[in-house]
Amino acid sequence: MKVLIAVWGNPEGWKEIKYEYQGLTERAKSTINLIKQVENPDKIVIICVDTLADTNIKSNQSYCEIKNEAEKVISDFCTNHFSIQPDKVIVGYGVGEFKNTKFIGNAQDFYYEVLKELSLLLGEAIRELKEERKIEVVFDITHGINYMPTLTYRALREILQILAYTYDVELKVLNSDPFIGQVNPEKLNINVIEYTKILPYLAAYRSDKRPIEPRKDHKNYGQIIDNLLRQINYAKPKIHIFLSAFIHAMPVFIISYIMNSQNIKNLINQISQEFEKFIMINKNQKIIVERNLEYRIEFENLIKTYLVSLILEVKGFSSKTDIPLTDIQRLRNEVFNNLEVESNRIDKEVVDIKQLQNIQQQYQVYAQLLNKQIQNQIDKRNFFAHAGFEHNVIELRMNNSNNVIELRINQLLAQQAENLLENALKKKNV
Repeated sequence: MKVLIAVWGNPEGWKEIKYEYQGLTERAKSTINLIKQVENPDKIVIICVDTLADTNIKSNQSYCEIKNEAEKVISDFCTNHFSIQPDKVIVGYGVGEFKNTKFIGNAQDFYYEVLKELSLLLGEAIRELKEERKIEVVFDITHGINYMPTLTYRALREILQILAYTYDVELKVLNSDPFIGQVNPEKLNINVIEYTKILPYLAAYRSDKRPIEPRKDHKNYGQIIDNLLRQINYAKPKIHIFLSAFIHAMPVFIISYIMNSQNIKNLINQISQEFEKFIMINKNQKIIVERNLEYRIEFENLIKTYLVSLILEVKGFSSKTDIPLTDIQRLRNEVFNNLEVESNRIDKEVVDIKQLQNIQQQYQVYAQLLNKQIQNQIDKRNFFAHAGFEHNVIELRMNNSNNVIELRINQLLAQQAENLLENALKKKNV
């Protein structure tokens, strides 16, 4: 699968110029069509900002209508100049003062919206990949302005690094020569400024904050946010535990705590809908579009939970209490195979368990099978050093119906394990 993603400012003021890319040339107002011809992507995504609605905005419009106006600027340009339509136009949240409007809010909201929309888009796409294991992303920043290229690139890498656990992922970043009006150049080359294989990586942080928080003088919205999070059964600790288990490559805890990706997707959409309810539109000398809420790091955690759960589901994993040793081996091969330290650590634990001679039909604490005294405290060092196979927190049995060794978490120490996992995430109150 190949996806072309481009960030765009306002195309209505662009000049026609000859572009060249990999030996082909085209005289046009944008790089998009020439890159499409050369790269032949399966999907085209254009990312813009809501401030594009400035020219056509009306004070009685809803925020949804404002977004539609911004999207229409992109769609009309593509139709009129290239007779093509992108598969998706992502309208991010902008800031700044313009001819008819003033957009107020946290600039990082753009990052979170792009992270969300790209994750949901690519998430749905990988469901259709079946046996295909390669994902190529071509990212064109030629027409991006201000914070757009930086924040989109940041969001894109976060997503691709997660997908790289189970897919072969490549990223190519393009940018044309600068257009200097006074020079009137004969042509602009479209340059490859980065071409790299993406390696698997996941970073997550815990925070005391909620996924959305009131901005500045709008603290009275806090109770409304709390009520929403209760209604949608948002459980921050479970998200922390699952992400931490994945980061530290602990198979028993990953499979025990894996979440349903559709449920997480629903949470993301419900929070986003609430976020947009608090975008106020007022008429002063200009039309003021003000976001009274702002996204925080816990919203990013939700999105990453969705992606990690999804790639596990696509590989056939789901939440289980009694976990066959064969599932642990398959998880190692499907997800952690390209991570040498993590895969070797899991291999060692699996070999040690296979060598046990006295596994019974009923669950026993791992320490008991090793003729060790059972402790009511988890050894923190061993817990992380041995991929979660700490001898007091894991129980084993032989399932005689299929002659398979099964593992589960010792419920007497489950809360300790959860605390260790959650606290292993660095705190970041943003």
